[in-house]
Amino acid sequence: MARGVTRSIHFCDLATDFLHHILYNEIRSTILVVCSTRDRFLEQVYAAARTQAGEPGRHPLLAKSIGMLSKSSRVKLAFCPTLEHLRAYISVLRMDRETDSDKRPVLAVLDLLALHIPTLEFSAQGLSRTLAMTVEVAAHEGMDLVLCECRNAVDPTNSDYGERLWYEHVPILNGSVRMGGEESGWGARGVPVKRVAERWFNFNESSRATTGTVNV
Repeated sequence: MARGVTRSIHFCDLATDFLHHILYNEIRSTILVVCSTRDRFLEQVYAAARTQAGEPGRHPLLAKSIGMLSKSSRVKLAFCPTLEHLRAYISVLRMDRETDSDKRPVLAVLDLLALHIPTLEFSAQGLSRTLAMTVEVAAHEGMDLVLCECRNAVDPTNSDYGERLWYEHVPILNGSVRMGGEESGWGARGVPVKRVAERWFNFNESSRATTGTVNV
């Protein structure tokens, strides 16, 4: 395991906020893994731009940043629309050392938790498997790891996205049927996702308001 690597939870509302963070706050080589299809991701960016600016065409991220992402030699963009795609991609991920600078590269994953919801692995067991694999690969490649969950800008009433998922209760084992969208849906047998993630990530809520990111 590389020494000094960090693992962080980045708190932001919309996908455009996270893209802005990746493009303008991170000056390192970055692999951005988006847990959706390309088309759905662009729909989210478009809807978020409308929410934030009223005029989609005038939003700087919509006008310029998608092009910047596609042409950037610093940011590599990957789309993983299913849990199987994500695990397969992560398992073979390797960082190109020739293009890396003295600073550690970044592995950023958008909506990892949300990707689990339509599966039978939205559980402590399933999430632990994905998180452990992601943490292990990031450490092996000497990459800092950033996770972020953004709300659904196309359908803001959709509770299967966003920061709230860290506080959702899930069953211990795979295969349970979800009984509604509230965090109490699993009853006394459930555990909060946050508790599962705390095996690798330290949730320091006091730093959230000032930094937007929680580090280990």
